[in-house]
Amino acid sequence: MTSFRTLLRAGLIAFAMMTFAAAPASAQEFSEAHMAAAREAATNSPLAKEFDQVLPMLAQRVQDRLIRMRPDLHSQITDVVQKTALDLAVRRVDLDNAAALVWARTFTQEELEAIAAFYTSPAGKKFQEVSGPLGQNTVQAVQNWSNRVGEELLDKSREELKKEGVEF
Repeated sequence: MTSFRTLLRAGLIAFAMMTFAAAPASAQEFSEAHMAAAREAATNSPLAKEFDQVLPMLAQRVQDRLIRMRPDLHSQITDVVQKTALDLAVRRVDLDNAAALVWARTFTQEELEAIAAFYTSPAGKKFQEVSGPLGQNTVQAVQNWSNRVGEELLDKSREELKKEGVEF
């Protein structure tokens, strides 16, 4: 079964790729204050912590791809990809700006300020600390409920159909 974290990471990579393509020219449609609020909200959100994993995951994918093509150069490929990834780390700000633009398009400046205030509050900080396990436990609760209710639905439907003369 695919884990919640794996799905989140895949979504983040897709998000990063989509926002890089759409972001550069559009930030001008918002005031500097709006963009600042968007950056603060986005960088304080639980998703921002996952952004730290995007470049290392991309580097691993590139490394694996190149090693599959030239396994004899495993060590050299590893060194080059890791060095190149470190050189590209300065581009992280592009991801933060792209994310901020998405947030700016979605929320007003006032909403962003409220979101940022929440994420920096004690409750918001706790939310960020527990969001991973909270998400996993919530998904598990939904699966458990679905299994129980699905079985009950099956049993009751069979009973009703049996009353109507249908046998299974």
